[in-house]
Amino acid sequence: MSQHIELTSFTEQSQIAASMSQNLMVMANLKAPEMNEGERRAPISVSAVIDRSGSMEGAKLKLMKATLKFVISHMKESDQFGIITYADTVAETLKLTKMDAVGRQRATDAVAKIRADGCTNLSGGLLAGIDQLKGSTGLIPRAGPGCPQNMTIPALKRESRQVTLKVGNEYRALKEEDWTPSQSVPDTMNQHQWTMFVRLAEGEQGQVSDYVCHVEYGLHPTFKQSNVTVGAAPFELTRTGWGTFEVAVRVTLNPKFGSTVHTFRHMLNFHDPETSSNHTIPVPSLSPVPDAASGSADPPAPVSSVTAVLPGTKATNEVASVWLFTDGLANVGLRDRARLVRVTENKLKELSMPCSVFSFGFGDDHDAQMLKEIADASKGMYYFVEGENQIAEAFADCLGGLLSVVAQNIRLTLRAQPGCSLQHVYTKYNYALSPTEASVEIPDLYSEEQRDVVVAVGVGPIATPSADPAPILEWLLQYNNLMTCQSDTVVTPALLSRPEVAEACAPSAALDKQRNRVACTAALERSKKAADMGQFEEARSILKENISSIARSHTATDDFCLGLQEDLQDCLDQMVDHRTYKTKGGQTMTTLNSCHSYQRSCGMKGKYTTKLKSAMVSKCQDAMEED
Repeated sequence: MSQHIELTSFTEQSQIAASMSQNLMVMANLKAPEMNEGERRAPISVSAVIDRSGSMEGAKLKLMKATLKFVISHMKESDQFGIITYADTVAETLKLTKMDAVGRQRATDAVAKIRADGCTNLSGGLLAGIDQLKGSTGLIPRAGPGCPQNMTIPALKRESRQVTLKVGNEYRALKEEDWTPSQSVPDTMNQHQWTMFVRLAEGEQGQVSDYVCHVEYGLHPTFKQSNVTVGAAPFELTRTGWGTFEVAVRVTLNPKFGSTVHTFRHMLNFHDPETSSNHTIPVPSLSPVPDAASGSADPPAPVSSVTAVLPGTKATNEVASVWLFTDGLANVGLRDRARLVRVTENKLKELSMPCSVFSFGFGDDHDAQMLKEIADASKGMYYFVEGENQIAEAFADCLGGLLSVVAQNIRLTLRAQPGCSLQHVYTKYNYALSPTEASVEIPDLYSEEQRDVVVAVGVGPIATPSADPAPILEWLLQYNNLMTCQSDTVVTPALLSRPEVAEACAPSAALDKQRNRVACTAALERSKKAADMGQFEEARSILKENISSIARSHTATDDFCLGLQEDLQDCLDQMVDHRTYKTKGGQTMTTLNSCHSYQRSCGMKGKYTTKLKSAMVSKCQDAMEED
């Protein structure tokens, strides 16, 4: 089972006539690896910010307490948990505490003491929750065997330079007497011999083995051995075959460069003696930070895989989050939506680690738009908790995600090839765009999750027609892999054929589905804005138009697109009058917009859920029944 993100490119159509200029859609699909339950994971730090105003009295507070106890019971010693409660005033009910046996008991005792009374100082609670994470500790390697427990481990800085690798294949046609029967396809002969290689590009100094530790080649599944590792220079692999296919090339750098892994894809070419492409990659190395007083640095002590929690340190792979729960409108403290969102953004910037805010709005008397914008400010999620029985399920869904983070610090870069220009990026994530290059910052990925980034590309005419697919842009994915504790890089091209005359061909189904998703989120946003202004006829019209548009698309009958149409119809049904919209419709639209924009579950109809999230929700349901 792979432990790496799979990056796949889709082009709206497979070919455009060489003489034509045309705009088309191109998409990158990121598929996270699957983490097994109980597998090693990154530690988490959570500050739960809980509304304890008078309206929480009774069953709501009882269920909230039971939910918090469930969360505490599923944390490990390396995790941290804190509780902020708010009413008229704000209280740190539980300091950020290490969840060992003593810490879990302390947390359980703190939950039992929560009492409901007073008004709703939501802003005070939220900002106190973010402040609480400033005291978070993290995991760093402990010195190896024989080293004292209280030794000082030198800080490390990451130095980086670049090297360009050449990845490709050599080819020769076999003489007929050298042909051999294919083992996978009857009545077919292996007529071709090819050699895959990884070399230093022209102009680079030294040997490829100075940088590369080993190379793994992923071949077509019809090969008896479809994954072959070459552990020594010249890092070449020779095979015979009958057809071309895409080879996955995984290059692992030497330990002195952090054993980082870079993945490239190369389409075998049987037309030329040699075909290759150059890939420039960073080659980081770790060196001690000089002591401020002496200006010198001792070499880092040898480390083992054993870890220890040291006060005041931050883990580069730590998952930090604030959970904000409320059942009503803020009536004390900062109440202006735009101002509170700005203050939240600024407060989050004070943290030394990324932090997501997940907001939970209970019932029909909370500001769903405010909670969504607070969550959006940190790329968290908004949960609409319609009834008391959904409180535990919403928190369990969120917990299941945080306990299954497999990748962080994800950056997707796309570079247009000559004759092509980037026009627009369809995403709610932060991105930068120019005609030649764009980059998208993607928040943490959970086990099994997928992300689809759609871009509009302008393609100009070319002088020489060719039926062979050629790159129109290149995707570059870089991220921290929490399953392997390495930095990964994946490169893959978006291909397009440019024959003299283009044949009619069906559009990419994968891309068409995601285009429908993007259009759905835009419609939900526009419709809700109109409904919030009381313009219900216009709001309904927007939803109806988008339902019709999806129904006319090539993937209209696909289960995913049928689900989009069902979601839009539900929103339409909950817009029959102002009261229905205010008590449920607006919250449903806000939740669905978040869910489809970020392709992440948030307790709504099981959309985008994962195995580990579902398992956590099931455990929580069982626990609530027993309780």
